[in-house]
Amino acid sequence: MKKKITYYISLTFLFLIFFQFAGATDGYFSNGYGTKNKGFAGAGIAYLHSPFSAAINPAGLGFLSKKMSFEISVGLFNPNRKYSIVGAPTPPDQWGYMGPNGFVHDPRFMAFGLTEGTVESGSKVFIIPAIAFAYKLDEKNTLGLNFFGNGGMNTDYDAKSYYSSIIDAFGNPMPDGRHNPMANVSKPTGVNLAQMFLSLTYARKFGENHSLGISPVFVYQTFEAKGLEAFRDMGMAGNAFLTQMMGWPDRSDCVTNNGKTSSTGFGFRIGYQGELFDGFRLGATFQPQIKMSKFDKYQGLFAEEGRFDIPANWTAGISYEVTPDLTVLFDVKSIMYSKVKSVGNTMIASEMMPMIPNLNSTSPQDAFIPNPDFVPLGNDDAAGFGWEDMMIFKLAAEYRQVENWQFRLGYSYGKQPIPESEVMFNILAPAVNENHISLGLTRILGEHQLSLAITHALSNTVTGTNPFDPAQQIELNMNQWEFDIGFTF
Repeated sequence: MKKKITYYISLTFLFLIFFQFAGATDGYFSNGYGTKNKGFAGAGIAYLHSPFSAAINPAGLGFLSKKMSFEISVGLFNPNRKYSIVGAPTPPDQWGYMGPNGFVHDPRFMAFGLTEGTVESGSKVFIIPAIAFAYKLDEKNTLGLNFFGNGGMNTDYDAKSYYSSIIDAFGNPMPDGRHNPMANVSKPTGVNLAQMFLSLTYARKFGENHSLGISPVFVYQTFEAKGLEAFRDMGMAGNAFLTQMMGWPDRSDCVTNNGKTSSTGFGFRIGYQGELFDGFRLGATFQPQIKMSKFDKYQGLFAEEGRFDIPANWTAGISYEVTPDLTVLFDVKSIMYSKVKSVGNTMIASEMMPMIPNLNSTSPQDAFIPNPDFVPLGNDDAAGFGWEDMMIFKLAAEYRQVENWQFRLGYSYGKQPIPESEVMFNILAPAVNENHISLGLTRILGEHQLSLAITHALSNTVTGTNPFDPAQQIELNMNQWEFDIGFTF
């Protein structure tokens, strides 16, 4: 027995070493963990009884029947992401500002226009592994070990996404320099956020029908950004006067193209599952916000000097055995993205420019003055992705009439978290999917089980105005496919 336990734990840590993570559907959270749960479109908070129960609801381990069980799941994830810029950048003869008597032409009010066209993200296929192990100490107490991943913020555009051929008031291309926000922009453009969760679970059964569980959680995440040079001046005070006056550090070198960096954090998840009356089960779980260490290499990009915490989230649901062969499930899930500043802070264009035109200028030397409303990227109140909280509804069913077979169907809906006003930054993270459909099945092979699942996130588009150039519209589009196979020992 000890040899088996050592083998399973060793296999888990091999996965930790060799695999990266990407992809998800509930914003950047995975819509499910383990192949069976994927077949339900992530539902099952009040039903799932497998080693992966702990990743969804720690209390679920209390109802396992086997002394020891081990489950491995591998998914093939295919996200298809693209953005479109509709409309040409505002030409210099239209640059200006709205004065008390109407529009005032002033070529110093340069628009931040983007290049027209549609660009698709590369990196279309990812492998998503997950491992779960459970061991019953006795009839009342169970331990579990779960390893799974998140990470939906992954884009790779073979383009200078935040670049356009800016020309000055005389029709000449503007050279790279302080007042050209497109200076030295590189390609590709994109970000890669990967999150790994490792949880150790303890579940205790009370009576025959109720269980409570708790999972201490260790989180390890990595991040990398490329092609964001256009935002470097927005990550610093902009000039020596503001730097000295406000006490802001110069973070312009901590915005982009700094390679991969990592952070860690600890948290916990608690859960309850119980059968209230014959065939009717209730489940609930809650995970508080997990405070993560900072991404030091990107403290000029993310709010709070590079902090990217894990949002608090909760799920509640029911399951009901309609017949001995049919069970229906319904879950409600909430993810509090808006409470994490780097994710939830909104973009306000007027606060992102370190310098603004001096309307009283009489010479080129004082054409620009410090912006008193400037909030550098990296500050606590600086621009983020502007994501709103998500409320997700999941409906699923399992059918078991055919001997040694189980069939699953699931549907999930959650209004995507990106407002129309926040499309500029979310070119990097176009998590705009809302509807997901899943199919799954399990073949029982004596003491073992083989499971398959397929999930499709239907295509969805969000369109909004470029906050730095109102002449342009930005369209974000995404759809996803995921194929999972799992085996229970």
